[in-house]
Amino acid sequence: MKTKTYGPVATVLLQAWLPIALVALWFVASAASTSAFWPSLATILQTVVDWAASGQLWGDLLFSFGNYFAALALAILVGLGFGLAIGLLPYVGEVLSPYLDFFRTLPIVVFVPIVILVLGVGRGPKVFLIFLACVWPILLNCIEGVRSIAPSVFETARGYRIPLGLRIRRVVLPGAAPQIAVGIRLAVTIGLVMLVVSEMYGSTEGVGYFILQSGQRFQLAAAWGGTLLVGVIGWAFTVVYVLIEHRVLAWTREDADASRRVRISERRSK
Repeated sequence: MKTKTYGPVATVLLQAWLPIALVALWFVASAASTSAFWPSLATILQTVVDWAASGQLWGDLLFSFGNYFAALALAILVGLGFGLAIGLLPYVGEVLSPYLDFFRTLPIVVFVPIVILVLGVGRGPKVFLIFLACVWPILLNCIEGVRSIAPSVFETARGYRIPLGLRIRRVVLPGAAPQIAVGIRLAVTIGLVMLVVSEMYGSTEGVGYFILQSGQRFQLAAAWGGTLLVGVIGWAFTVVYVLIEHRVLAWTREDADASRRVRISERRSK
């Protein structure tokens, strides 16, 4: 059966209509709410407007997402570097496999108080915690992506004596790119969770600190506002990343379509 496909913009619109409808329903249904625990959506949005008008919002966003992007960039560099090395060297992978399985099962959240106590309360510990959360999906997916490349591809590259650097750029990275993209997409969302958690311990600024302080002062509308803002920003990051991934990996879909056409042609010729 032929499956209808949509462009990236149409796909985003198809996925966005339901959340927009739910938000509109929430706005109407909560309009008369007087509950301190479940404030109206209009009240929540007003707290975000007040937060922005005070100027604190922009400082908090700059602090939080400066840490986030620094940690994500570092995680991509380290994850790809070690992932390529482990994926290309099977013996190294066999030696490190038990340690990788052990560390990836540890919840990164348990390291938050330890890292804060050891490294202090500045920007560095928060970047380190977000990095720890982001690096694992990138590293593990990069290893799997390299290992999924057919051995004949490596044999052909070695047969033509292609230098290692060129082999990595032209053969290994493109071959592992779909799996690496999955790992980075996971890291984008996991990093947002750790961004908020890392600022709930020993922090004096940031979006997570704002949410924590608002909750402790029983300003639940502000806490709701900060939480929703992080959710909206996370959704926007995911959409932008999917659009970039869709464009960068367009060749994988073209290859899949060509393979499907060949299989259909072979089936019809029998």
